Amino acid sequence: MGAEESFEALATEQLAVPGVTRRSMFGRDTLLVDGHPYAFRDGERVTLKHPAAGELVAAGRGVVPVMGSRAMRGWVAVPLGSSSLSGLAELAAAARGHLAS
Repeated sequence: MGAEESFEALATEQLAVPGVTRRSMFGRDTLLVDGHPYAFRDGERVTLKHPAAGELVAAGRGVVPVMGSRAMRGWVAVPLGSSSLSGLAELAAAARGHLAS
């Protein structure tokens, strides 16, 4: 499954959760919970506002995303094509839950 299809599958699953919406932000397809962005597609990656972003980067599961010249602290970019949908859904659920709490 390619990056676009992987993100579509993830978005479809996430949109079934109450409070989750989807819109374009900064030119990126973005998932929001209660109006707060928690995941967006950035090319071949999904970038997540994840409570364990640093640990995921340290474990080699993702990289620190950069917007312009600024590193996005608290966010992690994970390859879409190499991750299973269940793995992506688990990461997205943790990101969503972190913002919703």
